[in-house]
Amino acid sequence: MNINKYCAIFEALGFEIRLKIFKLIIQSGNEGVAPKHIIKEFDVDSGTLSFHLKKLEKVKLIAKKATGKRASYCVSPAMPKAVMQIFLAELANESVGLMPLV
Repeated sequence: MNINKYCAIFEALGFEIRLKIFKLIIQSGNEGVAPKHIIKEFDVDSGTLSFHLKKLEKVKLIAKKATGKRASYCVSPAMPKAVMQIFLAELANESVGLMPLV
């Protein structure tokens, strides 16, 4: 286990808005989510969103997916499976009404 890698991941997720953005991206599935939708969902400006997306990209939690002239963000194929399992369990708990982790 690379402790430094996990420290960087959890540090990146240590901001509430970033965690919410990441959760939305996971929920979007393979299609990903457009920055415009994230801005609308969380009422953030484009500069703030760009800053947070870059932090999530740097630790390989998300990846930018170009679709023509537009871009969307989806879960990175390089994201550690253990991290993905945490979030999938969280989403499963929410769908059955259990207490969320966050």
